[in-house]
Amino acid sequence: MIHATTLVWRLSPLVLAVVPVMACHREAPAGSEAHPGVASQDSTLGAPAPDSAAQSAARFVQAFYEWYKRTGDRYEVAVRDSSGFFDAVLLGAMRLDLAAQAGSPDAVSGLDWDPFLAAQDPCDPYQVTGTTRRGDTILVAVNGMCTDRQPQSRPDVVAEVRRVGSRWVFVDFRHVEDRGSLLQDLKALRETRGADTAHGGR
Repeated sequence: MIHATTLVWRLSPLVLAVVPVMACHREAPAGSEAHPGVASQDSTLGAPAPDSAAQSAARFVQAFYEWYKRTGDRYEVAVRDSSGFFDAVLLGAMRLDLAAQAGSPDAVSGLDWDPFLAAQDPCDPYQVTGTTRRGDTILVAVNGMCTDRQPQSRPDVVAEVRRVGSRWVFVDFRHVEDRGSLLQDLKALRETRGADTAHGGR
């Protein structure tokens, strides 16, 4: 269970400039190029949101990433042990992905990168660096702070969170590197698996 931790809050404008990055970022899933109808996500943050709701969302996201680091950055542990922190649609898609991987242990049938870090290699620790509001959704920018790469002026990932009752939940994770998102990638992988099954049944 994640407990909110005290967060020294600092809002800073984010300029999404392209800079050389040494960390090993994720690659788009096979077959994702075959879905041109899926619009790329706008990963820019725009004007900072300094209101109390945005700060509450930022504390929620920061606490999650601190807890996630303690798990060893294990995606399957987060889905299994912290399911209450994800929207039902996102949680269902992640569970389908993990089930597909478990059913094909000798093949890459699901995500082969960390969807919360948008990379194959972690850049711990991860810190919230800004927030903005899009309707009832708060976008929270998250940056890896490891010392073996050049500083970045853009976030590694932008977490989308929304209030459900008295709690926050993640509804998606935007991947700045390719302007995609976790939900988009999971959909593309699911469709690729469906196509492979159909071809195998011929």
